[in-house]
Amino acid sequence: MKRILLLFLILVTMQVAGQNQYTKYYKHLVFRETPYAQVRGRIEISRERTKNENHYKFTFNDKNKPILIEYLYGDKQINRKRAGIMDGFRNIYSKTVMSYQENLEIRTFYDTKGMQCKNGMNVFKEVYEYNNEGKRIGVKFYDRDNKLTNNTWNIAEYIWKPVGKYNMIEKRKNVKGEYVNMRPYYHFMTTLYKYTKDGMLISMNHIDESHNLINDFDNEYGISMDKAEYDNNLNLIGFKFYNTKKEHTIGSFLKSAGGKIEYDTNGNCINYATINLDGRLMISRGKAYDVYKFDTFGNNIEVAHYGLNQQPVEFRGYSKINFIYDTKNPSKKRKVLTLKK
Repeated sequence: MKRILLLFLILVTMQVAGQNQYTKYYKHLVFRETPYAQVRGRIEISRERTKNENHYKFTFNDKNKPILIEYLYGDKQINRKRAGIMDGFRNIYSKTVMSYQENLEIRTFYDTKGMQCKNGMNVFKEVYEYNNEGKRIGVKFYDRDNKLTNNTWNIAEYIWKPVGKYNMIEKRKNVKGEYVNMRPYYHFMTTLYKYTKDGMLISMNHIDESHNLINDFDNEYGISMDKAEYDNNLNLIGFKFYNTKKEHTIGSFLKSAGGKIEYDTNGNCINYATINLDGRLMISRGKAYDVYKFDTFGNNIEVAHYGLNQQPVEFRGYSKINFIYDTKNPSKKRKVLTLKK
């Protein structure tokens, strides 16, 4: 009798726990520069709209922590690259599972067939560590054999030190324990991230051990600050580079003074342009701006590259690429067509 009662209590507890879970649906994710930032949705939509549109489904536990993030068309998992650019999906996949134990958050990733896989940064598992105040203080990356591994940017571990209420200082190490820059092409080492009280990134600041601003290069392209700008829908609509004198300047890796980004009403990035100090178009990596087109379901159906005079230019071997989907089943991609100039 006691065993029956115990089993009944367990079942009731599980049912109540399940009832306390809740879901939210978004067209896109807020752009992130570092895995320190929580994965957040932008452009919230109704359950009814999800039946015929690509979307992110967030499932939260009773402590308001995300335990599952899926990228779906209807109820079918799809590749998150369909969302185009400017979504903060580097550290998630078509299906991302988060579990929590004491001061740890463990993420695992699954493809559209339900098989555990690497995420977009070539990592099989991520383990985040929190301090007693509930703030993230680090993350380590692991391969399929549960061994520490470098991600795509040659980083195996992030170390974060909270500063004040909203900001943090970041350092990174590779599997050899060596400190590395934030990306192979982005040369900030020790970085101070400043956030609003709502968790939106204000700026990334390259600093020395005394927290003074320093340029990443000691030449005309050296920068020490990357400032972000958003609209009311949390879309990242621009960024600018500054030096230690807080003068607007040309950046070291894009060789531009910043960028301007445009979106449609669904939060799809439809234009990404690099700009000069006067805010006009500027050539960066052989092109001035990219144009993206989407269908009514939210699939990215075209990417095209242009120069200063609206002429098509080749970038990585093509000037335009078209993605073609099955008209009867938009969750299926049929083919890809690439065009050269």
